[in-house]
Amino acid sequence: MNTPPLSHEFDGISSRTVFCLWTGPEVMSANRIQALWSIFNQVACPVALVNQHCVEDWVKKDYPLHPAYPYLSSTHKSDYLRCYLMHHYGGGYTDIKITTTKWPRFFETLEHSGKLALGYTELAHGLPHVQGEFGDLLRRSHHELIGLCAFIFEKQSPLTEKWLNQVHDVLDRKLDDLQRFPASHPQDQAGVILPDGTKSSYPLRWAEILGEILHPLMYEYRAELMHAPIAPYFGSYR
Repeated sequence: MNTPPLSHEFDGISSRTVFCLWTGPEVMSANRIQALWSIFNQVACPVALVNQHCVEDWVKKDYPLHPAYPYLSSTHKSDYLRCYLMHHYGGGYTDIKITTTKWPRFFETLEHSGKLALGYTELAHGLPHVQGEFGDLLRRSHHELIGLCAFIFEKQSPLTEKWLNQVHDVLDRKLDDLQRFPASHPQDQAGVILPDGTKSSYPLRWAEILGEILHPLMYEYRAELMHAPIAPYFGSYR
């Protein structure tokens, strides 16, 4: 199912919607197609696959995408959109990875809990991008956080508002550089060696608009998180 919201009142929680994102023109590999098929077959909820052809269907009239969006890599477009969708609509999100879990019980659990988000318990090695003493604290506290590859969020919460505002702050600061050095590879990141052997001038770090923002916020809101076995399979997805 790939149905755009019928109104600005669309609620991803009450509709039990699980979002997936494929934001660029790249052709999915056989592994990705198999993973996507597993999501449609297994989650037992409506699935909204948002791609470059239908993303505008999900953009609220009064809340356009950030002006930096066209210059982002496909990976960073996905990072941005999962934030945008979780704030404005809420609901579920999963990476396109093999999934074997039914999701209705997770929606029901969060809906009746009064909490802000539900996900699988983060692993210590899932937080390598936050450095210094605070990064060490996050890694020690990983069992209190949830992972970034599959989750459910209540919409328009203080958590999602801070998340989106901080993402926009980063993109505001880097808009000029992004316009000068837009992504040239689906997984572009600052300083990476590109397939042609040159060093990328793209200004965003790999986790700069997802993990570097969301993990610290999850620590701040850790009392408002729920943990559940919602993780996809992390192997052989590319």
